Amino acid sequence: MAEETSRDNTTGLADLTLHGVSEIEASLTDEGIVPEDFVFGFNSEDPQIRKASVIKIRKILGGPPPSNCIQPVIDTGLVPAIVSLLDSEDTSLQYEAAWIVTNIAAGTTQQTEHVIDAGAIPRLIILSASPNADVADLAVWALKKHVLPSLARYIQETPVNEANMESIEAAVQALDRMCKHHLQGADFIATGVVPRLVKLLADSSSSIALQRGVLKCLGYLVTGSDADTDVAVDAGLLPGLLLALEIKDGDLCRLALWNASNVAAKGHSQVCALLDSGLLKPVVRVLMDDQESTISRRHACWTISNLADEVSGDAKVAQAFIEGRCVEALSAALLIPDLKAKERAVIGITRLSEWKPPQGSGADKSPLTIFRSASGPQNLRAVRNSRDVDDEDIKTECQGLLTLYFPDCSRRARV
Repeated sequence: MAEETSRDNTTGLADLTLHGVSEIEASLTDEGIVPEDFVFGFNSEDPQIRKASVIKIRKILGGPPPSNCIQPVIDTGLVPAIVSLLDSEDTSLQYEAAWIVTNIAAGTTQQTEHVIDAGAIPRLIILSASPNADVADLAVWALKKHVLPSLARYIQETPVNEANMESIEAAVQALDRMCKHHLQGADFIATGVVPRLVKLLADSSSSIALQRGVLKCLGYLVTGSDADTDVAVDAGLLPGLLLALEIKDGDLCRLALWNASNVAAKGHSQVCALLDSGLLKPVVRVLMDDQESTISRRHACWTISNLADEVSGDAKVAQAFIEGRCVEALSAALLIPDLKAKERAVIGITRLSEWKPPQGSGADKSPLTIFRSASGPQNLRAVRNSRDVDDEDIKTECQGLLTLYFPDCSRRARV
């Protein structure tokens, strides 16, 4: 059937219908070109014939070896038209077109440029948010595997202004979705886009939506290794987080604190960088302010709890921790109506109980003394006795801390 259609244009167009097209194999001619019928069919006004031609071309690219089929498809001159199908309202046609674009992008650099020049990147970015999971996954895969360098270059080179804002937002959102699909930190860093993202975060011209997208991308990076985190920190992430916390936007605050908590979970150098940036003060402020959102306070609690794990034996960090009222903040965190925040607060307090301010820290009081003066024992007891806390492990840990360090507050009230 395929051989007959390649010889007779009229017969070919009649046969290029959706009926049975999935069962028919498609391949290049003996001369190594795409059959003319498929090209004619693609340009047909009959939507069935056109769709059948798209499927045929997709099948050609799926044939062995695929690399030998890319250039013949490009030579048809159909690439711009195929890319335009990514805008189709027919999701099955979008999928077929995205499949073709993905395979062409998998070729040489020059072949990839054909789909980029045809406008594939902004369309794939939009499709990466498609409600159709198959279309979205294919678009993200194409961007991540073959178009990531071009996407990063687009983010780096596009000026931040009102005219470009929507497209930059979409590009950063596409990068965020790639991160969700397990983009490796090394691949992320290799694009060179991290300094640009940090600059966009701190740029007053950036929209809130753009800054949120940037924080999501950078957040994935700082959840990685210490080396990955250093790339973001060295690019100026921490001052950017400080600026984000000054903007009265709940989502931006939450994302900034999520980033900060992950930096605080890293090694000594990252913790010192966080303290030197001045971030500790706004983090403590959020944690102690019951008017802030619960989820923001939870991330702030993670930050302080992680810091508590790093301060043991370090005079500078211990002094900053105590002078920054982190002990009082952990006490306040016990009363946040959020189980995860309570868990992290108890973990942080447990760590505090295991160390004393080292010599030279300048601290006049021990952490436990400060904790007592901040109503810490009473707050531990409140968690232990709470009917709203279903986690018996947390209650047991609170009782253990009371018994060991605050025995005068450990007894349960008589009923």
